[in-house]
Amino acid sequence: MMSQILPLIRRIAENSKVRDGDGRLEKFFLFKFSAKTFAVPAVDVTEVVMPGSLIQVPQQSDLLTGVVNIRGTVVPVLNLRDRIGLDRQFEISEDSRLMVFKIKPGLYLAVTADNIEYRLKEGVLASVPLELVGSSEKSFRNAMIDDVRYHVFMIDQWLSSSEIEILQKVVESF
Repeated sequence: MMSQILPLIRRIAENSKVRDGDGRLEKFFLFKFSAKTFAVPAVDVTEVVMPGSLIQVPQQSDLLTGVVNIRGTVVPVLNLRDRIGLDRQFEISEDSRLMVFKIKPGLYLAVTADNIEYRLKEGVLASVPLELVGSSEKSFRNAMIDDVRYHVFMIDQWLSSSEIEILQKVVESF
């Protein structure tokens, strides 16, 4: 039994490093920022939690909303909406959830989704359509899920290495 599982785990790990639209089948969460629905690979999401009490920190970056404590781990909460072409302002509602991502060992980051569908959807990674290559849409991979094309949200594409360092220092300051 173990011999069948290890190759599968290796294949999943290798596939998660590939970032282009190669047509492979993946599982996705669908979530909303404002009225726009995005897909995020399930393997990228560490967990989904209710938004807790947000602790304000001195603003070292326009993307940092604050931090939350999730079972003893300090997690910076980011607002990336304006970077992906959406209105930066939003209100946390009873449907809002934090999607937590592991960026590197010891550093977790979260973004606030307005709504998330917990049932995983299967989809196929697709290339960016040629008509969108020259637009701001090129920053997204795409996934075809139930015959609908969704932008695939990948948090690491929206952060620079210097921003990750700043966020790491914020976590270390607690």
